[in-house]
Amino acid sequence: MKIDINLDALWASVHRMGAENLSLDLGVVWDNADIEFDKELSSTGIEIDLKDLVSEQGLLSVKGRQVLLFIPDHNHRVEDALADGSKGNKFHIAHCSKLDEMKRRNRFERYHVTNNLSGEFEIFGYDRYRQHKKDKTRLNVCKLCLSHLNYKGASSGTATNRNDIVREFDIGEFFSKYSSLFKYLPKTSSAQTTGYTSDWKEVSAKVRQSAGYICQKCHVDLTGHKSLLHVHHKNGVKSDNSPNNLQPLCADCHRKEDLHDHMFVRHSDTQLINHLRREQGLINSGDSNWDKVFEYADPAVHGFLDYARKKGFAPPEVGYEITNPGGRIIAELELAWPETNYGVYIEKPEVPSSWNLHSLEEAMGFMSKR
Repeated sequence: MKIDINLDALWASVHRMGAENLSLDLGVVWDNADIEFDKELSSTGIEIDLKDLVSEQGLLSVKGRQVLLFIPDHNHRVEDALADGSKGNKFHIAHCSKLDEMKRRNRFERYHVTNNLSGEFEIFGYDRYRQHKKDKTRLNVCKLCLSHLNYKGASSGTATNRNDIVREFDIGEFFSKYSSLFKYLPKTSSAQTTGYTSDWKEVSAKVRQSAGYICQKCHVDLTGHKSLLHVHHKNGVKSDNSPNNLQPLCADCHRKEDLHDHMFVRHSDTQLINHLRREQGLINSGDSNWDKVFEYADPAVHGFLDYARKKGFAPPEVGYEITNPGGRIIAELELAWPETNYGVYIEKPEVPSSWNLHSLEEAMGFMSKR
């Protein structure tokens, strides 16, 4: 028997209440093995076999997760490293030349991987009395890795600049910057998910609705994608909901604010926001300037952009869409110089053979040798 039910009245009530349509991503299916793997990975780390490590656009990945590599065994140096982490083994964030060297010396198997965001690494060794010692310390990041990625301009900066980057390096900020390159996003700790008032959901909804679901920085209209509009606490205090402290921002603009080093945004969301910016005339072909390029581009490509600007290249177009003769969009490039048909991608698209495309890793290698 066919049952015919009219739900128009129900949906009308839903829309009057300001409820949002949410998309459910079923592309990632978790099982117990995944859950246990993530628990171990985000705690003390996992010993890694070289064959399980993948270079993802120059960064390090295991099973689709961004990871850091470190050597927990500090032997007789453990006391010094626990007292001052800068005296310990450096941890790696990219597939730099040092890792190739360690591989040649057959020392690669000593590494462990982790995606713990705390900045603390569990290390061990023995003290002057030959007693086993194990504890946590804050190790320094490898400078070769920083230069390999041109992280915050490390490759073209001075030694003092690189030392500053090492001293101020924050794992959460780093992971957030490159989160769009990975299938699985790091799990935030309770420290980053607490502090909001009990009525935050209602407060946030009202602020976004009052703004007409428009980002107050880049001005993209997210009426059709309300979940991509966040509410930013300007002073960083999550419990301060005073009107002058709350600013509606799209997910992309929000993560680029100061004090938002544990906000992870999927590449597909960044692409959608840039598609809407272009569709709404916020990004126009031919009028790119470097400030706008850095404002709109995925943070994962900022190292490449820093190279390009300092080497005198013209600003590229961000989120460039290639269409077929019928006007249908067939591919989106992260960055493009249409006049030369050159583009950079994060996820490889199918494009006409007339285009010369490089992955982000390939483009970085090209720039670093110029």
